Amino acid sequence: MGSALSIGAGSRDHEHYRSEARKNAVLRQEYSQQSQAAYKSGNGAKAKELSLKAKEYGREMDRYNNMARDIVFKLHNTNRPSNELDLHGLKVREALDITRERLTKFVKNREPNLIIIVGRGNNSINGVAKIKPAVTELVNEFHIKATPNKPNQGCIWIEPAGPEGVDLSWIDGFFRGLAKKLWAFLGFGC
Repeated sequence: MGSALSIGAGSRDHEHYRSEARKNAVLRQEYSQQSQAAYKSGNGAKAKELSLKAKEYGREMDRYNNMARDIVFKLHNTNRPSNELDLHGLKVREALDITRERLTKFVKNREPNLIIIVGRGNNSINGVAKIKPAVTELVNEFHIKATPNKPNQGCIWIEPAGPEGVDLSWIDGFFRGLAKKLWAFLGFGC
């Protein structure tokens, strides 16, 4: 019962911060447009002043979005096993930043597997998943094995690529060059 209350409170905080971020985004856009108009009319000083104000609102927008991201991430991941990463409720950019950081740790620590919960897109506009294809593309950059829809449709199962996924073509050239140098060193010429 206590966790449901904390999720509800966290959800309200998250919604509040997203709302504040949207308000700041609108103000940023308005000041940016005013800055461009001032610049076009030849008032460079006013354009700069308005541009700085737009940037200030942009920083506030980012700050509120980051606060919302942290709350959402904590709500969905606090009680999860260490080999699970739940991206529900995050914006695509936020999900990619968190996933990139987690995959780097996965590779560095040579972990056996990781489940990335991306969802099926039910809460996306028109039910089209946005996080899943973006995360799938990101996973490809890490040269690790990814199995979509495992253990269920809203997940991606990650595991090391294994020997078949590793490019070892350089070894042949390396040893061939080493053998030639050794052969020449021993006086057999090449």
